[in-house]
Amino acid sequence: MTTQPLTVLVLHESVGADARADDLDTLTMVEHVTAALRQLGRQVSSLPTGLDLDATLSSIRTRQPGIVFNLVESLGGDANTVHFIPALLRAAGLAFTGSDGDAIYLSSQKQLAKRWMRLHGIPTPASPSSASEADGKRDRWIVKSLWEHASFGMDDGCVVNGIGAARKRIADCVTRYGGEWFAELFVDGREFNIAVLEQDGQPVILPIAEMGFTDFPEGKPKIVGYAAKWDEDAPEFLATARYFPDLTNTLRDALTQVAHQCWQSFGMRGYARVDIRLDGHGNPWVLEVNANPSLSRDAGFAAAAQQAGIGYEQLIETVVAAGIRSGLNATSRPVQISQRPDLGAHQRL
Repeated sequence: MTTQPLTVLVLHESVGADARADDLDTLTMVEHVTAALRQLGRQVSSLPTGLDLDATLSSIRTRQPGIVFNLVESLGGDANTVHFIPALLRAAGLAFTGSDGDAIYLSSQKQLAKRWMRLHGIPTPASPSSASEADGKRDRWIVKSLWEHASFGMDDGCVVNGIGAARKRIADCVTRYGGEWFAELFVDGREFNIAVLEQDGQPVILPIAEMGFTDFPEGKPKIVGYAAKWDEDAPEFLATARYFPDLTNTLRDALTQVAHQCWQSFGMRGYARVDIRLDGHGNPWVLEVNANPSLSRDAGFAAAAQQAGIGYEQLIETVVAAGIRSGLNATSRPVQISQRPDLGAHQRL
């Protein structure tokens, strides 16, 4: 008796031809993930989805996949719907990859995520509401979208001096881009991306990447803005690059511990990324917790996996395996801090 190969449905948001560069990248990710799954011998199909969740669920059930590979980052162009699909799949009892709707909502709404981090003792930059009026006038702030990802709306002008300038930038962004915006203290220091991959039920820290800022002019904020990520003709695109530095044991342990706290407190599963900056005293501050980072072949997560000796197809297979495991055991939770299994070739959390 032959075993039928696992059928995988790659689910992603509908993307129009006039979409932004970061949204169009979704189609590249779908292409890369689908090709990898076929290389692994899986039966694969893809399905674009919008806000008609009844139609989406009906299409999924008609196809009867063994697992849904969830690549949805928004619905109908609204980033605040990012959690709808995993919540739908969970309610329908379907196996799917990545974190569930609760973890994605909690981490994607940035101000809520920061309140959650503070509640769990995770260091994250302060907001204007937690700063005194006197300090706020002196401090440097960075303005971000509350929901949007991929550095949407971020350029040199998003880093400002004083609360008044931050409030003005927020109002300008609402007028220009719509949506909701907020400010937090700007941490002007080294920036690290920490990829976490669930393997055999355990979250594993992949090699830690650092963002390099080469030949930035004096006074230019060292940030990975929208142009640095998506505009290949922009100076920032050429001046920012990911690399994997040799870290001291003390720094590596500090970054690992903070990433561990984030994974545990947010209830992540499958894969995630934690973005951290160091202040002038070497203290880590969590900028964002990303429960569904890009899995494109040329994105940072795949680069970290490659650095660990994990090929792209193996990475995708590991993500699928974690989704299947979670589907079989819906009550599973990440390993507790006190548990220290053998790390093997990688650092386990």
